[in-house]
Amino acid sequence: MTLAPLRPCNLRPNAYYICRMKFRLTLLLLLLFNVTNAQVVNIEARRLHTDSIRFVGDFNLALLLNSTNGKSITTIRGNIISQWKSKNYKHLVLASANYDLAKAEEESFVNNFYIHFRYNYKINHWMRWEAFEQTQTNEPLGLQFRQLVGTGPRFKIKLNKDADVFLGTAYMYEYEKTIPPTVQILRLHRWSNYSSLSIHIPKLNGSIVSTIYYQPVFNNFSDFRIMNDTRVDFNLTAKWRVYTRFSYLFDSQPPSSIQKNALNFEQGFGFSIR
Repeated sequence: MTLAPLRPCNLRPNAYYICRMKFRLTLLLLLLFNVTNAQVVNIEARRLHTDSIRFVGDFNLALLLNSTNGKSITTIRGNIISQWKSKNYKHLVLASANYDLAKAEEESFVNNFYIHFRYNYKINHWMRWEAFEQTQTNEPLGLQFRQLVGTGPRFKIKLNKDADVFLGTAYMYEYEKTIPPTVQILRLHRWSNYSSLSIHIPKLNGSIVSTIYYQPVFNNFSDFRIMNDTRVDFNLTAKWRVYTRFSYLFDSQPPSSIQKNALNFEQGFGFSIR
């Protein structure tokens, strides 16, 4: 496989100005690290939107400077995504794996990862049915182990040629074990809901995906999580891109000693195989 070379700005009318805007925005975003990791994984930002391409691979590498529960944390994050479609485009399988190598003051958190699998069946042009499984560990956030399984419908609303809204609702079973010294084991039945706005920006060769999640426990609506996650991508070449991600999480009943609010700001680069 031959990697596409990085190309300089095209000097067509307005192209040089647009390229300078991308560079300045990227440089600004690189200076704004002050974040914490979130417990809710936004899979919407990891979906690979393609039409006729049946297999797609994606790799992302990011740097995060965090502040979690009074500790300063430096994190290098790697993420791999693969997506496969059947010949009739009705079946889609997505797999995503995330691993963080983090250093928090005198402690090293190397056991911080998630693995996500999702199956998507196309019923018609506006409705899909999905099933998913996720395994997650996040020691800085008090999670020794969390496993999720769920299923539900997903709906697509076409706003115009460059903008779509996706709505989803699902039943989700959650098994959670917190880290010592206060070890808790929770088995919860959650109602997972999301609304996602996806915008393609042709003039800047970029995109924006903004998603809101609401996940209450079925028999206890006072136990809920709300998260907003927004990701902005700019394509540098056909294969390489730079991205920025911001998210805010509120967890009404987080693991013991963990704050209810979390902010996340992430800057990274991505590479696609298509």
